[in-house]
Amino acid sequence: MWRQSRQGGNMLDPDQAKVVAHETGPAAVLAGAGSGKTRCTTERAARRLTESGVPSEGLVLLTFTNKAAAEMRERLRKRLPESVKLPWIGTFHSFGNRLLRSHGRLIGVPANATLMDADDASRMLDAFLAVPLPDKSRRIDAIRLHEAICAHGLDITDEADMEQIETLCASHGFSGHARRGFIEALRRYEAEKRRASVLDFADLILLPQRLLKRHADLRERLRQQLRDITVDEAQDTDAAQFRLLQLITPLDNTVLLVGDDDQAIYEWRHARPENMREFIERYGAVVYRLERNYRSTPAIVSGGAALVRHNENRLEKNPYAVRQAPPADTVRVVEYDDAESMADGVAERIAAAIAAGASPADIAVLYRKNRLARIVETALLRHGIPYRIKAGTDLLSYAEVRMMLAAGRLAANRRDVRALARLADLVPGLGAKGVGHMIAAGDDPLLQTGRLSAKAAEGVRALAAALEELYRRGPAELMAWCEEYGPFRTWLQRRAVAVLQSAGRPTDPQSIEQALRPAKARMSAVQTAMQKRLETMPEGGSDERWALALEVVAAGTDEAETSEAKVTLCTVHASKGLEWPTVHIFGFSEQLMPLARDGVVDNLPEERRLAYVALTRAQNEVVLHHADRLDLGAGSGLERLVPSRFLQEIAVGQAVECIDRRAGAPPTNDPDRKAAARDWIAQMRKAIT
Repeated sequence: MWRQSRQGGNMLDPDQAKVVAHETGPAAVLAGAGSGKTRCTTERAARRLTESGVPSEGLVLLTFTNKAAAEMRERLRKRLPESVKLPWIGTFHSFGNRLLRSHGRLIGVPANATLMDADDASRMLDAFLAVPLPDKSRRIDAIRLHEAICAHGLDITDEADMEQIETLCASHGFSGHARRGFIEALRRYEAEKRRASVLDFADLILLPQRLLKRHADLRERLRQQLRDITVDEAQDTDAAQFRLLQLITPLDNTVLLVGDDDQAIYEWRHARPENMREFIERYGAVVYRLERNYRSTPAIVSGGAALVRHNENRLEKNPYAVRQAPPADTVRVVEYDDAESMADGVAERIAAAIAAGASPADIAVLYRKNRLARIVETALLRHGIPYRIKAGTDLLSYAEVRMMLAAGRLAANRRDVRALARLADLVPGLGAKGVGHMIAAGDDPLLQTGRLSAKAAEGVRALAAALEELYRRGPAELMAWCEEYGPFRTWLQRRAVAVLQSAGRPTDPQSIEQALRPAKARMSAVQTAMQKRLETMPEGGSDERWALALEVVAAGTDEAETSEAKVTLCTVHASKGLEWPTVHIFGFSEQLMPLARDGVVDNLPEERRLAYVALTRAQNEVVLHHADRLDLGAGSGLERLVPSRFLQEIAVGQAVECIDRRAGAPPTNDPDRKAAARDWIAQMRKAIT
């Protein structure tokens, strides 16, 4: 048994203690699943602030999500004395946003520039693409190409980047007239954003790069100030984020990249797990390995490790379980005839676990495709099992949230024309045509009421006055303002009445108020997220506070958790960073895991990493479910499936218990059952080799 060392009251294993003790120079921390990397990272930060003399202004912790930043901030606040100021903790995009608020004027970005949500940004870009690319499907391809250009950190205004941009255009099938039209549309899109003083999400990375490239004095001051930088979940960074990191960190700076390339599951949105390897080589970084897994049983850890070792070009790690193996510690595989019997089998296992004393909150069902959730839902409903579907950062898909945030954006920036277009529903008689007249008439559309009807003009003037009041009150009062502002309240009530009428329910005041509760809960969740964001920043001007609070527009906010214990249903992607005592993986079959389109697996290493992430969400038990027949939703009806090739790879490192639930299979108490299971796995291996 290793001997624990105590740092500030926290117990650390020997490998964690080495990371915490790291003082200067670049380092890479290869932190496997369940290795305690967050505790290790926060403990090191605390030590640097309290023992090594690093000022709070000189220490930065960059995270992949706002949720991770909030967790790290809370842990560090508990660890530090009250007299010690918290360092800067947030995402790359938050860091870029803060940099723009302080220095963006040097490249023409005003302090009150507002952040568009992804939908508004996509609509604006689509409008400029419509002329050169009249085909809608082609414009969708163009928007994806734009995302790729941004993820690579390429600047459409920088001639030095044009060769790479044209190469990306060619790889996406854009050449000749289409390429020229696309590039011109991008330039017009960039010009319109600057005219309207709005930013899209990518700007929070690209514009700080432009700022630091053009202003070497600012870059050097920043490098001198930031003495210690840690990047969490470094395997999920893209090329643009890595470029920004290089601009603020010279080769001899103290910078730690913490991550696990075995858990890199976002290549589809341009993440580059190879960033970690390139960092080690470019910076000559010291490498630390956190290989002890505190989360899962030996069977889960060894099975997952055996699986992911089949990937090439990975950074070598040898994870092992610290926990002792419980009785019957194994990875279980269950085979069924079809999807419906598979869903019933999952529900029966969950019902039995709950009857034996397990909490529904301790159980998760993971799947590769969202459409599988409906099948699981039906079975859980039949068995009376409470559940929730974790859809990820989806609050911004709700109209009331977008309307609420549009009010904040327009209060902070009267030139934000996309926000104005959303708020048109609050002004009777205005409509899209009236908004168009206002935008065309001048730089401050809210003042351009000359071509509106008397009723619409009066409504616009009332809206402008209300927004001025909102700006003075500040972002912490956004939801309260929405509830108090008559037109917003009326708009919400109209939507609630429409829902009640479509359901044939009464529309009395009590029913309306009840129908409004989910919408208000979602608005409250966003307001809470904004408030937490405000609590992490020093006092600043109104423009800066609005800009930082409205980061939720682009980053997204999780739906508020309920206190009721429910089984979690979610995709494997949405499960990242979470854990449960029991995990069921629904559809552990070829064409699902790994996912295949038209019989072709696009990225087998990433699909294998996804399976690894799914396995390692489980603390005590993981059950893999396979159906011989399943409708994949491709219009071909029921398809014959074989168990996932990953099952054979898992079985190399861990004995797998196979349970045959197909018609005609031996009953559970059959003495020959084990022999039948052995025969089945032999058949399975033959089928996938």
